[in-house]
Amino acid sequence: MRKILLIGFGNEYRRDDGLGIKLLDLINGDIEKIKVQELTFDVAEVLKDYDVVIFIDASIDGEEVIIRKIEEKKIFSPFTHHTSCEELLSWTRTLYGKNPDFYLLSLRGYDFDFGEELSEKAKENLKKGLDFLEKFLENIHAQDI
Repeated sequence: MRKILLIGFGNEYRRDDGLGIKLLDLINGDIEKIKVQELTFDVAEVLKDYDVVIFIDASIDGEEVIIRKIEEKKIFSPFTHHTSCEELLSWTRTLYGKNPDFYLLSLRGYDFDFGEELSEKAKENLKKGLDFLEKFLENIHAQDI
């Protein structure tokens, strides 16, 4: 069975920006989860131990719920306080010789002002995101059989 990690990221104090973190709170079962405010290159050390990594974040535009497979990009940011999922995949491959499958699940947010409460539309997308993620995880586990 493949080892799966969920990483929710965002700022819970910027309303809908906390969607990725709030979704992790709704996931039950024996699955490993990490919450971070932003992605940094040192996370690659953790990622090397997993077969599938699903990043969950809020998006400022686009569809309500969307997932995409992450492909490696060897463009390294000079800023160490923010790293893209693509860069993290590159770091994981380069430093550790590991090649996990990376996905980014984006939930559409609408209000990124200060506060902890989600907007009404974001709450709807949170539920849709939970339904989507549960089915996606079921499909991953079905592939292991």
